[in-house]
Amino acid sequence: MGVLSRADIELADVVVVARHGERLRFASVVERDVAASRAVVEAVLAEGKPVYGLNTELGAGRDIVVSAERIEEFQRRTIRNSSGGLGAPLSFEESRAVIYARLVGFTRGGAGVTSELAAQYLELLNRDVYPFIPRTGSVGAADLTHLAAVAAVAIGAGRALVDGAVVSGAAALAAVSLPPVTLRAHEGLAALSGNSYSVGVGALVVSDLASVVNAADRVVALSLAAVGAHSTGGNLSPFSLEVQSAHRSPEQAASAARVRAFLPDDSAASTQDPLSFRTAPQVHAVLASAVAASAASIRLELNSRTENPLVDVDAGRMISGGNFQVLALALSFESLRLALAHVAAASERRLAKLSALQAPLRRSGEARVPGLLSYSASSLVAEVRQLANPVSLNTTSLSEDVEDVSSNAAVALQLLERSAAITRTVLAIEAVTAAELAAGADIGESLRAVVDTTTRALDAELTAGELIAAVELELYG
Repeated sequence: MGVLSRADIELADVVVVARHGERLRFASVVERDVAASRAVVEAVLAEGKPVYGLNTELGAGRDIVVSAERIEEFQRRTIRNSSGGLGAPLSFEESRAVIYARLVGFTRGGAGVTSELAAQYLELLNRDVYPFIPRTGSVGAADLTHLAAVAAVAIGAGRALVDGAVVSGAAALAAVSLPPVTLRAHEGLAALSGNSYSVGVGALVVSDLASVVNAADRVVALSLAAVGAHSTGGNLSPFSLEVQSAHRSPEQAASAARVRAFLPDDSAASTQDPLSFRTAPQVHAVLASAVAASAASIRLELNSRTENPLVDVDAGRMISGGNFQVLALALSFESLRLALAHVAAASERRLAKLSALQAPLRRSGEARVPGLLSYSASSLVAEVRQLANPVSLNTTSLSEDVEDVSSNAAVALQLLERSAAITRTVLAIEAVTAAELAAGADIGESLRAVVDTTTRALDAELTAGELIAAVELELYG
């Protein structure tokens, strides 16, 4: 069982909770922190001074005071008004990532929620409640529509999924013997005040990208073996320790070292190969650096107090702020898409060289890997290049021009998910083509596994899609 304490949360913690269903409990210090934060909210409320979202309305209505007798109704109205998400629901693991990220936010002391609401989110995870969270709706200034879908279920409203069927939030809670909670003053806004979709699901996506970096090096090594077996290519000089140490990039050196480790020797006669082969470490290093930068940005957001207004326990007050602006996170997703596009484009260019070497096998009828897989790769690379265009500037002014800038972090993340999927597939297409050409080459065990997977899939007469799926499983696990 995991313990939520004051310790920093890592991306791996999100993965364990979201994908592996780890159960959680609060450390006693967190229970005290949540109670202390809530005490500040109650004290400020008793003072009667206007505070955004506590006793005033939201957005364009920020100067409209909510009377004491309407406070509880205002919380429900806040959730209902924010439930504007559209589209297919997030997956079960994505839903858990969103809930977990917001729960972590509750424990940092800036939200001011009651112990009851924090415990409710904990139990949503521990009892596997699956809110129906529509995919579309956030503009990246707190993931309001995503979090409204969670909060609605927590109070017994909204929709949830049980055994694949859409049911009411109340029915979903009843199915696990969990009573709904009643939102108190400020909790409607506090439940929504975080970029928990971009952060939580972002942690899953970025964690997966580490496997793409390693797989890309593996595929390059297999392609080098393939061209070495059928031409005078496959020169390993660009991957040498001497060349890599001259540049002093640790990510580049690591990429080159992995490629060298996959291959037994350098028997190529060619002076040098095309750029898509010999600059692979430089390209892959950019992706590795972008993954690390995005992970750092997610880690920062996970462990920060991003609520507005921020509950400051030390000062004993609630302060308007803008920590929900996650432009740095959005830009990290943008950079990743651009890096992935370069990796995919280089892969497609290597594939073109492999396809040319495969031509004699096609003419003789010996080739079993479809030559027109290269057409699919070309189509996918066209798409991934389009996806690399920035989206963070494509924002508009909302709420009567009060919310006049935003980051589009959620959209940037969704485009990143597609870019990552495309890049994985393009690399797999390169891998199956190289595997057929390298079948008789002197290669290490790791590369031989790709060849064997390809051979088994071809022997089973799988469709092109099934063939690529089998190799993707081998490459990425």
